[in-house]
Formats: sequence, structure tokens, C-alpha cells
Amino acid sequence: FEDARRYYKRAKKGYEEQLGPNSEKVLEATYGVICATGMSEGEIIEKLRPLLQRMVGALGEENVVTLDTLNNLGAGLQENGELEEARKVYESCLAGREK
Repeated sequence: FEDARRYYKRAKKGYEEQLGPNSEKVLEATYGVICATGMSEGEIIEKLRPLLQRMVGALGEENVVTLDTLNNLGAGLQENGELEEARKVYESCLAGREK
């Protein structure tokens, strides 16, 4: 995990310098950093929630990166046993992809 995290952090820093903090590439790299930390599923879920809010604000609800992250949040919730919330997240993701 450490190598992947280091590479994502380096990419994120470069993207931030070149594109600004809320560009698609920065937000996607931020997702990579979160997932490459070796945190528990619960910790990852808690980090993904504010990231998704940033993504929706910067990229929109129907952006592919936003929807991919939303889908992965649903998978994390499902894996964590939070099935009702996972269902709602998956439905929201599906609705965004259908637009």
C-alpha cells in the first residue's frame, strides 16, 4: 500500500499545482490516496463521504468520476454490513448513470 499511496500523493500534488484543488484529476487522485492507505472499510467510508461532497460540488452529480466513487462507497457500505444505506447509494449511482 505504501508505494501506491506515495504515487497517488505525488500525482495529487502535481495535479493540484497545475489544475487547482477541485479538478477531476485531483479528486480522482484523492480517492486513490484514501483507498491505498490500508484503512478499515469503515474509515474509508468516512473519508469518502466528504470527498463525494467535493466531487458533486466541483464535477457534478453525473460526472463519471463522481459516479464511480459513489458506486465504490456503496460497495464499501455493503461490505461493512450497512445494506440499507448501500442500496440507497447504489440506486443514486444508477439514477446518475441513466441520465
